[in-house]
Amino acid sequence: MIRRSRRFRPRFSPNASPARRCISTGSPFFPVFVVLGLDGRFDVLTHLEPQSYPEWVWTWSLPLGRSVIVVIAVGCVYLTYRIGTAARDRMAGRIAALVLTLTFGFLAMAHGVSEGVPAVFCFLLTVPFALRYVETGDETAFLAGCGAGGFAIAFKLTAGVSVVVLGVASLLRARTARGWRGLFEPRLLGLGAVVGAGAVVMGHPEMLVAGPDVLWERIGVQAERKNRGLGGPAAPTWWLLRGYLNGFGLPLFVAVVCGVVAGIARLRERSRETDAVVLALAGVAAFLLVYSRWEYVRLHHLLPTFPLLAVVLGIGLSRLHAHNPSLARPLIAILLVTDGSYAVVGDLHCASAPRDEAAAWLNEHTPDDTTMKTYRIRYRDAAFPRGMAISSYQENVGEPWVATQGDPEPSWMPEFSAPRRGEYVRDLLDGEHSYTIAAEFGPRPSLWPRPRFRTDPIDLLRVGVYPRSVTYGDDQDLRDEQYTLLLRRTGDCSPDE
Repeated sequence: MIRRSRRFRPRFSPNASPARRCISTGSPFFPVFVVLGLDGRFDVLTHLEPQSYPEWVWTWSLPLGRSVIVVIAVGCVYLTYRIGTAARDRMAGRIAALVLTLTFGFLAMAHGVSEGVPAVFCFLLTVPFALRYVETGDETAFLAGCGAGGFAIAFKLTAGVSVVVLGVASLLRARTARGWRGLFEPRLLGLGAVVGAGAVVMGHPEMLVAGPDVLWERIGVQAERKNRGLGGPAAPTWWLLRGYLNGFGLPLFVAVVCGVVAGIARLRERSRETDAVVLALAGVAAFLLVYSRWEYVRLHHLLPTFPLLAVVLGIGLSRLHAHNPSLARPLIAILLVTDGSYAVVGDLHCASAPRDEAAAWLNEHTPDDTTMKTYRIRYRDAAFPRGMAISSYQENVGEPWVATQGDPEPSWMPEFSAPRRGEYVRDLLDGEHSYTIAAEFGPRPSLWPRPRFRTDPIDLLRVGVYPRSVTYGDDQDLRDEQYTLLLRRTGDCSPDE
């Protein structure tokens, strides 16, 4: 499903300087340039399409990137343990860490290479620093939290919720120690703003050339994208509920809701664990407030809230164990077993990719002079066979022409191309366009004959019982959502096709 406004949006302002273009585009790939220079393989850069890269680029970069993400994910689990331990005791920390480790949504994100997990790690760093500041008034801890929050924002704009966490920490500190008159500290708040802004600039080096307009432009683009009607007829709250059921699974979702209710019921108490619950729930509430204004919420958007909710649940179960161990032990065991089973099933789906099976089939069954035509240029195309001649369709070929028409969204252009595209794919499957099916991998999706979006309660329960991708076409697709179709041309190939 493609909206016309997204398809023809220019990537840079016409007034952007060459230096800004260079830094904005090239900074993420600087490590790649260094490795290619040391290896004497700058010839790789003459090919701009990912499908044309040599196989060694993918076989080295993807495992390395995934290894880094796994290490950072382990760091997130450790930080969750430390937060739970600092809030109450080691049992709370262990339960929180186990719950996060067995959370399917967290494991699914750890399989990919994206900015989500590093952003969560930096965001979680702000929580123990905030707790320490509330308990001891250590200004160094507050400034360290500002720096961690700045790096989190550099990774992901929604991590700006770290500012809310630190703000709530200041309120708690004023309530417990300084009194409300000491709430406003210009020197500390000013230093924190400078440290946080410095971290954001380090994450966006192009700001040194183009100024803060780069960040404001990114914020504006992201805000406009989130307000598009990509969520279909479903309300944002429905997407939030579906995302949590998909990420946690039904048993853990129910346990988390009970833990949140129990935590809210004890907020009147003044203790270290109550302060931790307040910080965690404030962070979750801030994220949900932001997401409630979006048209469409994906699983990776909810990722920062998983460890916070795990901490709240860990504190609640630890407290229950202290008061009634005979009840808490079987509940914890049942929760971990059901949560682990749900996560294992989902993780096995992540490990089995029909796209990889299709690439292996092509390597085995196609001759050396075979040419493949592709219609998408994404990093997910890494599963395509290396060494095969690739003929790629450039989706943005109309951008220069549309830019000269004066109207970025002409009325004659269809709002969505999905119905026409679905009809064409059905014709391909029926053999009406001089193509026959060479091989299929994964189950055929029931996307085309039925509506894409369903909002009935049964669908919600199904998502919480059986792990799957929330929508067809996401980057974190599971096996059931990775249907791959290989077609063989039966007629003569025209040079214009």
